[in-house]
Amino acid sequence: MTGKTETRVREIRCRTRQYRKRQEARLLSCLTVCSLFLLAGIGVLFRSVQTPGIAAVAYGYGGVLLRDGAVTYVVTGLLAFVVGVTVTVLCIRLKDRGTNRTGCTEGSEERI
Repeated sequence: MTGKTETRVREIRCRTRQYRKRQEARLLSCLTVCSLFLLAGIGVLFRSVQTPGIAAVAYGYGGVLLRDGAVTYVVTGLLAFVVGVTVTVLCIRLKDRGTNRTGCTEGSEERI
């Protein structure tokens, strides 16, 4: 291939990567919004189903969560989950930022 053709092929590949990154970002945003709506819906559902008192769950395993001191275990579990998700997302982003696989220079990228 000639130098001009190689430049054009490189530019096409660079733009293709840009379009794929944009599509992945849109998909990730859409999935995040869907997850938040699902989480909010579950919260509303649990709030409407909840009945006060131990009598409602007297013979069920859920009665364990109503005892004194169990709230701290539940909150600790939720916090551990949130911290785990946050660390995972940060590690993935740092890994993606560290490896520049695009081969594109900043000057050759066009904003469309």
